Amino acid sequence: MKSSGKSSIQQQSGRSLEARIYAIYSTLSPAEKRLADVLLQYQMDLPSYTAGELADKAHVSKATAARLIRTLGYKTYPDAKRQIRADQHWGSPRGGLADPDRAPSEEASIAQTVQMDIDNIRATAEGLSGKMLKDVSNAIVKARRVWIMGLRSGYGLAHQAAHYFTLMKNDVQVLPAGGASYSHEIASIARGDVLLVIAFRRRPRLLPTIIKEARAAGAVTVLITDLSAAASAKAAEHVLRCRCQSPSPFNSFVAALTIVNYLAWSVATAMGEESLKRYEKIDRLVKLLDDVSTPQTSGSR
Repeated sequence: MKSSGKSSIQQQSGRSLEARIYAIYSTLSPAEKRLADVLLQYQMDLPSYTAGELADKAHVSKATAARLIRTLGYKTYPDAKRQIRADQHWGSPRGGLADPDRAPSEEASIAQTVQMDIDNIRATAEGLSGKMLKDVSNAIVKARRVWIMGLRSGYGLAHQAAHYFTLMKNDVQVLPAGGASYSHEIASIARGDVLLVIAFRRRPRLLPTIIKEARAAGAVTVLITDLSAAASAKAAEHVLRCRCQSPSPFNSFVAALTIVNYLAWSVATAMGEESLKRYEKIDRLVKLLDDVSTPQTSGSR
């Protein structure tokens, strides 16, 4: 059942906007979920919007907006804006805790974690435009060079994406490479390239500038991010937003990995024989150059 009224306000009091939304998200109606997503996306800019404007962005009624604000534990929308501005834990794992100043005490549940990951993947997929996914895949297929940048939590996912795309494409670069500077590498981005950025909350302040410079150079810019991205999302040509919520203080990035998996599969399918020839070449070189065990070798480990 949904939390409502005075009990909801008491339960939610003192928690960040993200924590309040994550605590009740699964109980919300489809319209309320759309509005909750908009609140997360624009939480850093809420003072610039009225409740009616946010309701319009989510395609819900003002009555739905007022009801959700109360369910989240705020008395009014202005009250919500004041409390969100005062929140000192935005973007921090502490923001997901019921009490940001105390260690988590609830026992971890593998079933709850799995269910949340499944919900994140499903909700992310439902929110993505099929046309945008196709446009991104086509851009990668046609790209002269694919640049992949993973910042902070996106670092590992960027290397995973690069591993996949180098199986199909000849020129895939991860940024920054080694000890190189951003300026030297961004200067090499040109028309016909794709810049794929993977960056979640607590994004570096320089990210919008990097994306704008790549776009000005003629590259197709793609950002895989969470629902809170604002300036960096405005700078990118294509934005693939992921749900990253978790029952723990830590974000879940399985939805982002699913997007990477989909793009790799889509690009491989589109490239057809060209990708197959590269697979075959890599397989031959693995046997020749890489000291790894495989099921076909007698020395398998």
